[in-house]
Amino acid sequence: MNWLKKFWVALTTYETPVKEVDELKKARVVKDAIEDATVDLKPLEEGVASGKVKVKETKPKRARKKGRYVGDDKSTPDVNEAWEGGKAPTKKSKPKKKPVKITRVKKK
Repeated sequence: MNWLKKFWVALTTYETPVKEVDELKKARVVKDAIEDATVDLKPLEEGVASGKVKVKETKPKRARKKGRYVGDDKSTPDVNEAWEGGKAPTKKSKPKKKPVKITRVKKK
């Protein structure tokens, strides 16, 4: 037998050891993991929930990356990547100017 065949036989005949699992230890580990993963949430204040207290709104800011403005990705119509928070500010309409009527004055 050459060394490669011996090596192959040794690899293929190796049996993995079976570990016996202690069910109590397993249950403790699972219980600890669940306790670590739980989050306690505080209830909302009555004023905020009822609408008596107004939340301060911040002005929208343009999104930047390395000091340059980020453009909007047109493939995502529900999110505007050009603005932080994903929504662009509403545009204010400018008042329309009345057209100026020019009349010529003829000299006599």
